[in-house]
This record gives sequence, structure tokens and C-alpha cells, in this order.
Amino acid sequence: MSAPEWTKDEQSLEDAKNYLRQGNTVDFFETIASSVLREHPADVAKFCLSIVVDIRNGRLPKAEGEFQPKKEEDNKYMRAHNVSEFLDRWILALLGARPSGDGERLEFHQKYLEKVLEEAK
Repeated sequence: MSAPEWTKDEQSLEDAKNYLRQGNTVDFFETIASSVLREHPADVAKFCLSIVVDIRNGRLPKAEGEFQPKKEEDNKYMRAHNVSEFLDRWILALLGARPSGDGERLEFHQKYLEKVLEEAK
């Protein structure tokens, strides 16, 4: 995956960092990542979409106990399902669109994931 053009200068990178610090963006992606690692879904995009839809409907993802990493098993899962690349593309798409406000961000996440699922068909 090549870096987008806007990542080529220092000010753009700082702007991107500042954007990610707004709202609950970091917490959101931490929730997504920990849920994926806890559940190891077969279809990562579909699983993430269900989390986004739940959040938009006021239901927070279940946090069954404290997450206990299973390092080797998780690493194999992450590689087999390209989870890091999936999250990287998602975050870069978010930074490209930069919706404002939590509601607009959640709408972006839902539309983005629906598009990913549609393209995978």
C-alpha cells in the first residue's frame, strides 16, 4: 500500500495526527481492534460493520472480561486475515474524508465498511 499524496509534508501529517485526537477516534479503533482479537471473526469487515451499526444504535460492544492476548495465535490470525492492512486502509480512508463530529464519523465508518463488503463480492 502506497502512502497518499497528502502524507508527503510535515504539516499534513501533523494535521492528520490532530484530527485523530479529536472525538473518540483512537478509542473507537482500540475497541474495534480488541473486539477483533477477542472474537477472531472469519469476516473482519462484516464483524466491524456489526460493531459500527450497534454503536450507531446506542449499543456498545460487549467487553466480556478483560482482554488477554494470545500472542502467537493472535499473530497468526492477524496475518491470515490481513487485519493490520484492513485497519490501515480504513484509517487512511477516514483521514482522506475527515468527517466532523462523532455522528458523521460513525456514518462514514458504516458506509466505508458497506463499500468494502460490496467490493469483496
